[in-house]
Amino acid sequence: MLTRTLLFVALALGAGAVLPPTAAGDRCIVGRVTAITPSSISVFHHETLTFTTDSHTRFTKLITHGGWQQSDRLTPAQFYAGALDVGRLVAVHPRSDDPNVARWVQIATDFR
Repeated sequence: MLTRTLLFVALALGAGAVLPPTAAGDRCIVGRVTAITPSSISVFHHETLTFTTDSHTRFTKLITHGGWQQSDRLTPAQFYAGALDVGRLVAVHPRSDDPNVARWVQIATDFR
């Protein structure tokens, strides 16, 4: 019995050491936009969090209503017509190497 328990503990520790921490480290912040600048976005979740955006930040639509098979692409016309605006619902996925930089921003275009 002791041998089985030790084997189980060793396997659990080995699996924890081998598996990448990205699944646990990818925290998604969902909230309302409070401020936007050309290089940052501030989102109110439980507190206001500010994320830096750069040329690698991806912007897509956040599908909140039916039609789950629809495209999540955000055209430049939609983006510049106010898709990302103060008060808009967004989901910000930070980078794993720098949690202060947004890797992916999903914008709810059909939900205010």
